[in-house]
Amino acid sequence: MLRRKVLTSFFVIPVLLAFLYLGGWPLFLFATVFMLGGMHEFYAALIGRGAAPVRWAGWLAGIGILAATQWATDEWRSGITTACIVGVVFASLLAQFRRPAGTSVLTNVGGTVFGVVYIPFLFSFFLRLRQLPLGGVEGIPLDGVRDRMGVVLLVLAAVWAMDTVANVVGGALGTARPWPNVSPSKTWEGCLSGLLAAMVVTLVAGAICHLPVLHLLALGALIGVIAQLGDFSESLIKRDLGLKDFGTVLPGHGGVLDRFDSLVFAMPVAYCYLYFLLRSLGAG
Repeated sequence: MLRRKVLTSFFVIPVLLAFLYLGGWPLFLFATVFMLGGMHEFYAALIGRGAAPVRWAGWLAGIGILAATQWATDEWRSGITTACIVGVVFASLLAQFRRPAGTSVLTNVGGTVFGVVYIPFLFSFFLRLRQLPLGGVEGIPLDGVRDRMGVVLLVLAAVWAMDTVANVVGGALGTARPWPNVSPSKTWEGCLSGLLAAMVVTLVAGAICHLPVLHLLALGALIGVIAQLGDFSESLIKRDLGLKDFGTVLPGHGGVLDRFDSLVFAMPVAYCYLYFLLRSLGAG
């Protein structure tokens, strides 16, 4: 299992970095493919439990949210995103007049809308992080890589360090389990070591960008806690759906949602913190 994880990461990470550097249409298409893959996994799991999500409505709303995030101006972005969410509520409700016999209206509509909010809306902060400007902040030297990748690498590195260290330490030394009914493999020892790893990596990566140390420590702690709550939350969803993994598309990692469960929680929180921090430092 560990060998497959390492081999998959060896191929996936360079591809991710290349698309991050390119930005624009290549990054949008890359993010859209991953987003649709995650939505396919989630809706397929709901169908396996007897629900009938309105997949086409969810997919269209997801593409609309990512497109607005990537291409719309700030004054239009929130309005288009809101319209996409309202639209999927209306469309999935109207579709219930022809719903499959024996399925629940609330389950069908709720599952469809939750899939849009949980996956494309939260995942859109991947693109938002890429767009955060470091330009204009006094004392921050810029270069091509840093300009193009923004602060998204800081968040990715912190979350993946947290996940790796938590798994290794928890597997080797862990005994106390915070929520065994949710995730029996997670331990307090792993959680605390993962939190420390997130703080260290955030401090190192942020120092390269010359961001304030105290803010980096706070951000690292925030990422370390929120990302692990994202992991636990996905485990909760999988248990409710009777799944071990959402998919097998990433050998050793499971599906798209299994790999990005921590990130979908961490990215919005990190974005909000960094957005206000950079504004206070004069970025624009």
